[in-house]
Parts: sequence; structure tokens; C-alpha cells
Amino acid sequence: MDLICLAAGAGTRMGRLGGYLQKCMYPVGLRPFLEHALAQVLASDAVDPGRDRLALVVGHLAEQVRGHFGDAVDGLPIVYVEQTERLGTGHALSLAADVLRPVAPAIAWQADLFPTTAMVDAVARHPAPNVVTLGRGHEDESDRLRASVESDRVTRVWDGDGELFDVGLWKLAPAVLGRMTEVRAEKGEYRMLPNLQRSLDDGAEVGYVVADAWIHLGGTLPTPEANVRDVVRRVWAASDALLAGRATDAYSGAGAGDPGGFRAAEPQASTGGRRT
Repeated sequence: MDLICLAAGAGTRMGRLGGYLQKCMYPVGLRPFLEHALAQVLASDAVDPGRDRLALVVGHLAEQVRGHFGDAVDGLPIVYVEQTERLGTGHALSLAADVLRPVAPAIAWQADLFPTTAMVDAVARHPAPNVVTLGRGHEDESDRLRASVESDRVTRVWDGDGELFDVGLWKLAPAVLGRMTEVRAEKGEYRMLPNLQRSLDDGAEVGYVVADAWIHLGGTLPTPEANVRDVVRRVWAASDALLAGRATDAYSGAGAGDPGGFRAAEPQASTGGRRT
């Protein structure tokens, strides 16, 4: 299963820090945030470094990402895709799809999200060809990110009326990836969710899983500073759990368990359209 990570953002929400540091390279200990995230992704049963590829879409301060990760991460080949214009997440996915030309659904995520192994496993296992990951957000989160669901399927991924929000980890079929630049926003960007909604309206099957935690470095609620502190704490906990699980595996051959204390996300019943 090929992977796509969107790491081209300018990090404007991180203030002056984003002027000289690529957001996904924010240090958590002696490793950048994205390295911690990739460790979680690579621990998933769905990822096979000998078979799969990772497309890293880069732009702002791309040399920092290239210089740190090089041509591969733990044996997984990296293909760098340059997004020279800031034309949005849909455009970035389209560029990656043009390079990878996947023949099966690919897993994609935004580089400021921390996707746990449990989240990646759940998205990969879901039987639907397209899957979004939903989670609970701050009460002041943008309503545009709200989803609407019925039973185990999504009816709206953009401007929905449910109590769950899209958190930025997806499984996308090749046909849907090929339609990521049909809807253009007022400011000229091609955003992922409105374009996915276009495919959904035309009959694409979209399932969902629910994550216990939405850990994203670019969040601004309740404040950017408070969010970063919480993200670092959670990333440390999940990374320590992953390392402890590997040590247990090496010693006894036992399973590593659920990294970071997160439960595996599963399809949920309808939220009934209630707002938080």
C-alpha cells in the first residue's frame, strides 16, 4: 500500500518559527515530529518497506526534509514530489498520484498530524475503498471540517452537521485521487475535502474510522502554544510505548500492544447530526 505525506506547508500558524523551520521538522527530543510519525506508520501491518513507496510532497523549506530523511526511511523508499505553488492539499495529492500512479488505494496524511499505528491499521483494514479518519475537536474548531455519517458510511466530509471532524488521515482509491483538482476555493487553492465531497456526491463509497485523539502540530486551539505542549507530551508517550513494545517483542516475541494508549479506531454508528 503506497503512502503519501503532505509536508509542503509554510507553517504560518507557528508564527515566526515557521520562517526558518519546516513545521513537520519541529524537534521532539532529538528527532523531528515527522520522524516520530513515520515510526508509527512503519509499525503498521499494512506497510511493507520491500513493496511500498512513500511520496513526500515538499515545498516550503524542502531541503530540511530531504536532508534529514534522504532516499529512504527504515528501508521504505522515498519519492520527493515538489509542490512549487501553494495550491492546497488537493493539488498536493494530485501531484503525488501523478508520480506514484497507484493501482490500489493509498494511505495519505497531513504531515502535522501524528497518525498512530492503531489509526493506520484501522484505515487500512476498513473494507471501503475510501476512508476518512474522524475525531473530536475543540468546541471552537471550524465547522467546515465537520462530517456527517449514516451507519458505517460518510455522507458529507465537508460542511457536515455531525459531532466529529476530519483529522487528516485518509485511504483514497486511485479514481478519487485523480479528481483532487476539480473544485477550486475562492483563494485559488484545491482543497482535499471539497474535492472528496465531489466524488462522494457522484457515488464514491467513503467509510470512516474514529480516532480517540486528534494530535496535530498545526492546531491553534485553545492556543498554538498550549496545543504544541500537548502534542509533544502525547508524541513522547506514544513513541516511548512503541519503543517499549519493540523491546518486549525482541525479548519474548509478544505483541507490542496499542502504541500510546490509543484504541484501534472502528466504524461507528451515526452521530445523529448532533453538534458539540
